[in-house]
Amino acid sequence: MFHSCPIEYSGVIITYACSARCGHCMFAGAPKGSKDFITQEAADRVAKRLARAGVASVHIGGGEPFLRFDVLCEVLSALKRHHVGIDYIETNAFWCKDRETVVQRLKTVSSLGADTVMASVDPFHIEFVPLERPLLLVKTLQELHMGYFVWQERFLRRLLALDIHKTHSPEELRAALGEDYVAETAKEYGLGMNGRALRIAREIFPLRPAREQAEEAPCGKLLSGRHCHVDLYENIITCPGISIGFEDFLEAASPKTSPKARVRDPEAYPVVSRLLKGGVAALLEYTQEKGFEPEPSGYASKCDLCYQLRKYLLSAAPSPDLAPACFYEML
Repeated sequence: MFHSCPIEYSGVIITYACSARCGHCMFAGAPKGSKDFITQEAADRVAKRLARAGVASVHIGGGEPFLRFDVLCEVLSALKRHHVGIDYIETNAFWCKDRETVVQRLKTVSSLGADTVMASVDPFHIEFVPLERPLLLVKTLQELHMGYFVWQERFLRRLLALDIHKTHSPEELRAALGEDYVAETAKEYGLGMNGRALRIAREIFPLRPAREQAEEAPCGKLLSGRHCHVDLYENIITCPGISIGFEDFLEAASPKTSPKARVRDPEAYPVVSRLLKGGVAALLEYTQEKGFEPEPSGYASKCDLCYQLRKYLLSAAPSPDLAPACFYEML
């Protein structure tokens, strides 16, 4: 048993597949891309590891967890079996087409220990899911006296002015919400500008040369358990597209960590080790040694540069810490 758990707040990503392809998605979920879902065996191992590490509860996300309801139930069952609580399940509510289905599924997840659901509502999701569906979900949750919250509720008033029975194109949304609705929504969301939101960052932030964006400060958030995820491949994800083995993460993030922790080994973790030691500047130097040439137009942020470096390395010098591959393919 680990004496001190470095994981403060965790989610379990059961798939990177999604019914939508939202412009702000941190994990680049999409209908066309990875079709992988966590296996029953992997779900049990993840639940057991979380329990052994002292993690009291997690949230369930993706991708879209309700794409395979049978898999979602297997994950909930595994967590319940190992006494790991469920904070909430994330969903875009694409599946909420009729009340009978919604009631049945909510009662099932509740019986497996999931009493709270998060419904995604914003101008990005409404391109793919009619507003009437998350509204039906929320209404049913209220009727069943289950917990819920809308992420983010601040957008509801504006979106309720649109036709709730249909999806809306970017052109329609610009006409209704304003020409700069994407940038304004991103700012209101407080987006970390990672994942697919990097495209938004390139539209709203000035581009600067790679050398100016390449910070030398170590990227300490890679070992932060304040909000990390365990994915279906059984890796810890603290930054989208960067994977650290579960046990390696616990060893490296522990207060009693050894300076020789495996994640600091350039052979085992060539990307992570450099980011931990010298930040994006160290990764830039390493990638240039592999033939990378910075874009003359520049980059929107250090995260934008870091992503481009990792994308290049995925083909030029692939390594286990550059995962999952579907993240780079779907972005």
